[in-house]
Amino acid sequence: MGDRNKIGNIILKAAIILGFILVFFFMWYYNFRQNKAGEIVLKSRYTFSVRIDAQGNVLKDADEAQTLTPADDFSDLKIDEIGDIWIREFTAQYTQKYLPWSKSLKKVEIEKTKTLDASENVVLIGFSASVNEKNAENFASWNGVLDNGRMSFEWVVTFYIDNHYDGTATVYVKSIVTPEDYGIAQYNESKNNSVSGIDEIDDTDKKSLTQYEIKNNTLSVTYDGGEKYVTVPVDTSNLLMADDSETELKRGSYYISTTKTAFVYGGKTSGSDRIPVTVIYSNDMGANWITCEIENIYTATYYYVEFFDENSGVLVIGYDKNEQQQSSRIYSTADGGETWNTTGTGPATNIIKGVKYIDEKIGFFCYEYVDGMDSNLYMTSDSGKTFSKIILEEQELDSTASDAVSSGQSESGDTASGDTKLKWSDVYKDALVPIYGSDGVITVYLTQGKNRVYNSGKTAAMYQSTDKGATFKYIGQFEINIGSQT
Repeated sequence: MGDRNKIGNIILKAAIILGFILVFFFMWYYNFRQNKAGEIVLKSRYTFSVRIDAQGNVLKDADEAQTLTPADDFSDLKIDEIGDIWIREFTAQYTQKYLPWSKSLKKVEIEKTKTLDASENVVLIGFSASVNEKNAENFASWNGVLDNGRMSFEWVVTFYIDNHYDGTATVYVKSIVTPEDYGIAQYNESKNNSVSGIDEIDDTDKKSLTQYEIKNNTLSVTYDGGEKYVTVPVDTSNLLMADDSETELKRGSYYISTTKTAFVYGGKTSGSDRIPVTVIYSNDMGANWITCEIENIYTATYYYVEFFDENSGVLVIGYDKNEQQQSSRIYSTADGGETWNTTGTGPATNIIKGVKYIDEKIGFFCYEYVDGMDSNLYMTSDSGKTFSKIILEEQELDSTASDAVSSGQSESGDTASGDTKLKWSDVYKDALVPIYGSDGVITVYLTQGKNRVYNSGKTAAMYQSTDKGATFKYIGQFEINIGSQT
């Protein structure tokens, strides 16, 4: 009996020791996996690049290039083959061994890589992967379709091939759009979904038959694409010009159509003369012109005028501008511009970036972004009497957000702590003036502003509304031109 007790005690002690060993092992393995996962850096679609040789082999080590023979070009590689290499390497990031399951992809299948435009290096890429449905939202910005635990993606990718002339080249992404957006862009290039990178995006038709020109200090208008011009009886020195231009008017300060043409001028002091804010308009394609004084304001720096039919229109004046603030007034007309009534003032005193009305009731005021703003975009549904802020829904950033922080860059330019991760609102915050399409869709781009730390500052988030601004839906991230962004 005593021997059995001894054996039992030995077994119990062994079990306890084994339990401690197992607990210690699992704790160690957990920390090991956590450390390994922390070492993994996932690059976004816009920042991921691949270095290849002229045969299409992926070069992981810079020393590999030393054994290669320099090549003048990569003409033997077709762009769809390069696209196939890029997407395989890109998705391989998400199949790494120690990657957290919430970020991982399983059973990735590249289904197609098809050349759409060889001269521009445009490729259609289709692939699918198994994902955990609870974490499928982590890949929502990829514009995929989830079906029974498997998500399918189709991207139109434009590549840039940087030839190093040492037998190697690096494949970069210039832009990624959905096939639908690419189809629209190909159908009508003047209304594509790429961001120009300037503070306002011109949504006018460049090939419109109705245009203006300023030559020899004379403002003229054409309604037939330039075959014939009609002179507008106005002193061009009283017009509001675009920055650093003598021939281009401030955007929004005019309206031209075959049924109504209007130019806003004045609001300034010229020598001893004071010119009030005035609208000059025509209802018969320039055969006759009518002037209407609006307000005795002499410090105007911004105009916006829009007509919605022959009778109803809106006018916004920005004035008394300093380095941080600007006042504004809103006017409306119901008799074609003969009389204008004050509707209200703008919703903020910040400097106006731009205004866009889509009808006589609904309009948007966009202001220059200032640190601390939760939104620089406002909307009115009652012609400017009252306004509400537009708060665009935040999304999730990929792991390149933590890259920006760990390298010591923060939204303010200060060094950030290594444990801090950028949030969506830290990155995308500066709205551009909304675009109103002929299909009734309102598009807003949320940019990174002046302090660009995410995706090398190349991307903006696009939102759209199909219900006149009542709600906005997140569409995706699109490339912007950093060089022209102000």
